[in-house]
Amino acid sequence: MARSVAGWSVPNWSVPNWSVPNWSVPNWGATGWAGAGLLLAGFAGTPALASDAVPFDLAYDLSLGGLTVMSFELEVRTTGDRYAMDFSGRTRGMMSLFGHGSVASSSEGRLRPDGTPVPEVFISHSDGNEGERQSHIQYGSNGPTNWVAEPMPGSDGDEVTPVPPASIPGTRDILTALLDFAAALGRNEACTRDMHIFDGRRRFDLRTSDRGMEVVTPEGVGFYAGPAHHCHLDLDRIGGYPTDTSRYMSGNEAEFWLAPVLPGEPPVPVEIVFKGRLGMMHARLALARHGADLRGTPETAPQSAAVPQPHDDPR
Repeated sequence: MARSVAGWSVPNWSVPNWSVPNWSVPNWGATGWAGAGLLLAGFAGTPALASDAVPFDLAYDLSLGGLTVMSFELEVRTTGDRYAMDFSGRTRGMMSLFGHGSVASSSEGRLRPDGTPVPEVFISHSDGNEGERQSHIQYGSNGPTNWVAEPMPGSDGDEVTPVPPASIPGTRDILTALLDFAAALGRNEACTRDMHIFDGRRRFDLRTSDRGMEVVTPEGVGFYAGPAHHCHLDLDRIGGYPTDTSRYMSGNEAEFWLAPVLPGEPPVPVEIVFKGRLGMMHARLALARHGADLRGTPETAPQSAAVPQPHDDPR
């Protein structure tokens, strides 16, 4: 029997639990750091969505050397004891000259009475120069119970670090983990948390730490200027990554700044900074929208992230 989640048909897979080969995985790069920050942005707004189903939309532009190379969108919805999120990203500008790329992921689950999210299904799809990749995960009471990655990780001959089977129980998808993190921020807790993530291909931990209040100024597409809460993010690669570390597209650290941008709404990241292979990458909030409240550049209206958006190939 299949379930339909965010436009995807998800079968009840019969996959042996904890069967983890030495997988071949895409690097945690621009889509990883910027995506994580963007997901934090949407989830920080979740408490304001608890009483209705009006989507909370955000759009970010990722730049390198002042030139936009990627855009990201997020839509968050909660109703009663349920939550659902759609996230997408795609190449733009000069990056498209070297080949297109897109990523989309969706997560759905239930909310406990205390607001803790419990995942049921996670789906991820990417398409780029290395071809299409998909992963599906189903969850039980102690984390993933069944998962499928297509194509089979390792089938392209890349050497990667093994994913320890014992490290998978108790993990969550990145969307759900960041939703839980944002709920803690909504309770005025410090920006300090450990998150244990398995995305169907990679096993990694994210650790955040508090850096206090700072003043930020807008650059590029950014529009917010003023005080913001500075948080630090550390990535710990546990398994499923290339054994050749020179293939990593980013470092192990990132910085992000949280600030309120819509009336009566919780703070969202207004800027994310991390070191990429080609230099410092900056992701800046270009648009925030919840119902009739809108701030940013209207031309960058967010779109549903359930399916990667079509685009023209400049080649």
